[in-house]
Amino acid sequence: MDESYQNLLAAGVEAKYRALEMSIMDDIIRRIQKAGRITDAADWQIQRLVILGNSTQDIEDLIRRAVGGNEEEVRRLYAEVIEREYTRDRSLYEQIGKEFIPYELNPELQQITDALVKQSTEELYNITKSTGFMLENGSGRKIFTPLSDVYNRYLDDAITGMANGAYDYNTLVRRLVSQMTASGLRTDHAFSDGGSDYGVDYASGWHNRVDVAARRALLTGFGQLTQHVTDLNAQRLGTNYFEVTWHGGARPEHAAWQGKVYTKEQLTTKCGLGTGPGLLGWNCRHTYYPFIPGISERLYTDEWLEEQNRREAIPRSFRGKEYNAYEATQKQRQMETAMRARREQVQLLRAGGADKEDITIARCKYQAQLEQYRSFSKAMGLEEQTERIYTGRTTGRISPSPQVYAQWQAEQAAKAANRAKERAEKQRRAAQDAAQKGAST
Repeated sequence: MDESYQNLLAAGVEAKYRALEMSIMDDIIRRIQKAGRITDAADWQIQRLVILGNSTQDIEDLIRRAVGGNEEEVRRLYAEVIEREYTRDRSLYEQIGKEFIPYELNPELQQITDALVKQSTEELYNITKSTGFMLENGSGRKIFTPLSDVYNRYLDDAITGMANGAYDYNTLVRRLVSQMTASGLRTDHAFSDGGSDYGVDYASGWHNRVDVAARRALLTGFGQLTQHVTDLNAQRLGTNYFEVTWHGGARPEHAAWQGKVYTKEQLTTKCGLGTGPGLLGWNCRHTYYPFIPGISERLYTDEWLEEQNRREAIPRSFRGKEYNAYEATQKQRQMETAMRARREQVQLLRAGGADKEDITIARCKYQAQLEQYRSFSKAMGLEEQTERIYTGRTTGRISPSPQVYAQWQAEQAAKAANRAKERAEKQRRAAQDAAQKGAST
């Protein structure tokens, strides 16, 4: 399946998990807001249970509402995969005079599909069983903090800190919102391909963002179904040859083998089929289809592939840094994630009744991110994928007015100029001290 089709299929479920993330953060901020009205630590002990309420049950209810109907939706998505992937080889059957068996008359493929639907549905549920945020542990290091700890420990810390004057309500909300949105709702659910684990977020260990985990669960299942379909069709067509798909911005190690024809054995030895880093592995968007020499026509010639690889290897520059095609697409995804987090931040600050100045600053920072994203995408020759930004419950207006943004930009420029002046002065004094020291010796 091509990337756009994969994204289209997964988008609905992915949006569910982003909405769940926002609902949970909304709930935490709502409880913090209640706690912020308490000024005495002794009163907090009385009101604690009232504010916390049935937080565990509330979380379960939020999850249940967010992921309800997953099995029906997953089954519908798999039906679309079957329609697209199974029937695409019908013409090959006709060319060699073989009977094509419709899906509804193919019990073997139905059984495989049912098993994968069950697998994906269970994976999607398991993602929600242990969730939390990557929050600072007090020593500057971020650790995975289960939701129960977030509700209990952070609310306790909040009221204690406010009662003893360590920080005010607005500071607390700003800090917690910043931490939660930077982390995103995460899960410590480890995926498995039946032998080895996959889907690891190496930046934070096993704790993947829930929307990313949901997308991986679906795309892995789609890939497995496509592989089964391909193998069944190849067996019936009597071929041991397969054509691997091509897409722009592939990982360099994948770019070396994409778009070519291989035997089934070569798919393993050259393309790494069945391994995490290889074909159909971690976040791989490639697949392969039956190919009959002398009958099938290649989609891409070797000359065309060589030219595309040459073009994509040519770096493009943006603000003093160079990116090849793969690096550019990865950078674009990072920028989209950062903008989603900023949109969440604005809405949570609003919900928590934070200081208007803090909200304005967050909105201006979002606008700066958006302008950088547009400039970067244009410089890299990439299409803007704004659907990755405006998702979940963050669809309202975030950008400030042009006047407010212009004023913020001017303030930032002035601060930058002052910092540069201070650095220059510090360097001048250091050079002067060094010269005097040298003269005295």
